[in-house]
Amino acid sequence: MTKTSLRTASIVCLVIWAAIWVVFLLLRLSPLDIRGIPGAGRVLIIALAVALLAPIAATGLAGAALALHPRVPRDRLVLGWAVAAFFGQVFLFLITRWL
Repeated sequence: MTKTSLRTASIVCLVIWAAIWVVFLLLRLSPLDIRGIPGAGRVLIIALAVALLAPIAATGLAGAALALHPRVPRDRLVLGWAVAAFFGQVFLFLITRWL
């Protein structure tokens, strides 16, 4: 397995994570009431589960890429992004009161 495939998979995980949170933010700020859409709840729960697991997967993939090739600066950068996304998400869940 090449180092770029692990790095690319980690970046894809982070992009998916960001896209899901943008969709959640847009749903929160829009006047659209999604309670009337059948099956929307199941889709949103699955999206939330994916958003929760994506930074963990991105951190693991970036860590594996860094372990295989420790002198590549891009791997360190992607690992930093993944760890920042994870801690940002943990902080977000700790400060919210809806849980």
